[in-house]
Amino acid sequence: MTRLTVDLRMYRHSGIGRYLRNLVPPLLPLLHCDSVRVLGTRELFSEEPWLTQVELFETAVAIYSPAEQALPFTAAFRDTDLLWVPHYNAPLAYRGRLALTIHDIAPIALPETFSSALKRRFARLLIQRGVAHASAILTDSDFTAQEMIQRLGVPAGKITVAHLGLEDSWPADARAHREKDCVPYLLYVGNVKPNKNLSTLLKAFTQVQDRIPHRLLLAGRIRGFGTGDEAVIRAAESFGDRVRFTGEISDSVLISLYRGATALVLPSLYEGFGLPLLEAMQLGCPVLASTAGSLPEIGGDAALYFDPRDPASLAARLLEIQDGTVIETLREAGYARITQFSYAKCAARTAEVLNRLLTTTQHKATQ
Repeated sequence: MTRLTVDLRMYRHSGIGRYLRNLVPPLLPLLHCDSVRVLGTRELFSEEPWLTQVELFETAVAIYSPAEQALPFTAAFRDTDLLWVPHYNAPLAYRGRLALTIHDIAPIALPETFSSALKRRFARLLIQRGVAHASAILTDSDFTAQEMIQRLGVPAGKITVAHLGLEDSWPADARAHREKDCVPYLLYVGNVKPNKNLSTLLKAFTQVQDRIPHRLLLAGRIRGFGTGDEAVIRAAESFGDRVRFTGEISDSVLISLYRGATALVLPSLYEGFGLPLLEAMQLGCPVLASTAGSLPEIGGDAALYFDPRDPASLAARLLEIQDGTVIETLREAGYARITQFSYAKCAARTAEVLNRLLTTTQHKATQ
């Protein structure tokens, strides 16, 4: 009997949680094993029809916690032939067969985004130990694959790229948001963290605010995590009503914001994938993106790019997007681009990797 154990404790998180919620349902039928054990609480999966198909090991142990490191000494991983962890936080003491999904290695590439030296060292330790121990590593982009090869010396043959997609329920049309005073707006989607590079966006907006009619809407979590950017918050507030934080919002509100925006602007210094690109393109929202990380890989020819460390480069793009012809060209290119990404493809690639490891385990067991 072969058992795959999957750590799904992040199932309701925003980023990795969205990945898991869209990947797990199409993935489970593709797995070649006798039993799938999932780690998490029943409340996390209470609405999921696939829950009856798996063995649930109930645990509310927090990620990155000391208790997480003790999981290998509990029944959580007992009789496990393969453990799949969808992040870099595999317990250090685990000695069994391991597959990881590494979405990015920002803690190593951009250590300044961590608020303390202790957090930086611990994240680096988890990543380095995890990629060394793992039999296979899945990742969202060619960019992150190359980062692991170049910065961590991971053999290319150990890495499989499985691009993400859009969830099936993500619409192609919606009621467009309108500001109460009918001012057009440019949209940023993401948390307020240093790697998101909102300082460059605000500097660029300063250069053009007298030449464009737009307001800047910043959609996402503002505070409440260890790597926030208080300087950016203060700078944004100095613009008065020309810059507005929405705070955390529901998907339905976000969809409406995409549909009504003149453009989405992503000034990130580092991204392992960049899901907002696809979300915006599906809803006909033109995209301006930085040349950093995986963004050009995901956006292809369906976005306008700028240097994330040069506010003037972004300012020029903000002026260019005032042209209706440019907007329409980007909109049509976006519709074409999103057809290349799907969670069905992601699930097939993921299953291929996990099944290969499970088959190898079965073969060794019969020898």
